[in-house]
Amino acid sequence: MTTMLTVDNLKVRYPTRTGVIEAVRGVSFTLGRERLGIVGESGSGKSQTGRAIMGLTPPHALVSADKLAFSDIDLLSLSAKQRRSLRGKRIAMVLQDPKYSLDPVMTIGKQITETLRTHEKIGKGEARDRALAMLEAVQIRDPGRVYDLHPHEVSGGMGQRVMIAMMLIAGPELLIADEPTSALDVTVQLDVLKIMDKLVSERGMGLIFVSHDLRLVSSFCDRVLVMYAGKVVEELKASELTNAQHPYTRGLLNCMPVIGENRHPLPVLDRKPEWAA
Repeated sequence: MTTMLTVDNLKVRYPTRTGVIEAVRGVSFTLGRERLGIVGESGSGKSQTGRAIMGLTPPHALVSADKLAFSDIDLLSLSAKQRRSLRGKRIAMVLQDPKYSLDPVMTIGKQITETLRTHEKIGKGEARDRALAMLEAVQIRDPGRVYDLHPHEVSGGMGQRVMIAMMLIAGPELLIADEPTSALDVTVQLDVLKIMDKLVSERGMGLIFVSHDLRLVSSFCDRVLVMYAGKVVEELKASELTNAQHPYTRGLLNCMPVIGENRHPLPVLDRKPEWAA
C-alpha cells in the first residue's frame, strides 16, 4: 500500500502563564488509501492531531515533528500561502459542528463554489453545476433549493452533509473527518458513512476518521489508533478492537452499555498515571 501521509513524533504544545500544555505528545503513524480511525476521550489530542496536519493550529501553538509529510511534501516547511493552496485542494477537513464551521451570512451555494473557484479557474455557471452535483452526491434532496439557503435554514444533519460537500468539491486526496456524525441521528449517520466509504473505495482517497464512538469505528475503519493524554497507546486492526490489550482501551470498551445486561452503575475508567507517561 502506497503511503500518502507520514506522521513521525508529532508534538503540539501551547505556552500558558502557568507552563506549557502538551496537547499532542509524540504521535506517529502512516496512512495509505484507507480508513484510519482515531479514538479516545475528549481532550486526548485527536482533533489537535488533525488540525496540526492541516496547519490549522492557532498561531501561538508550537508544532514540531521528526517528519510530517504528505506524499513528498514536507508540511512543516511550507509557507502560509503554500499551505492555503494545498488545503482544500489536496487535503481537506470536515469539522465537528457545522453551526460554527459554516459562514452564517453566506448562502450554502456561495460557500461551496468559493472553495472550488479558489483552487480552479472556472466560471460561475460551471461552479454552480458542480456544486449542485456534489450536493446531490451527498444525498441532499432538492439541491437547487438548498443551494440558495443560509446555514441557519437547514438541519444539523443537512449542514453536516453540506460541510462534506464543500470539503470534497475540489477532489482532495486526503480527508480528515473530525466527529462528522456525532450530532446526527442514526439513519443520517449511516448515510454520511456510506458517502465517505464510497469516496474512499471509488476515488482511492485516504480518510482519517476522528471519533469517540468505538463501535462505529470498529465497523467502519480499517485500522484504529487509540489516544490517551496526547499519546497513541495502542494501534490495531479495527476488526480486532474487541481484542485490545491496553488497559485504557479495555476500559473504554467496558464502559459501553450492553443491551440485555443490568449494569448499574455503569463502570468508569480507573485511570493509571503510567498511561500518560
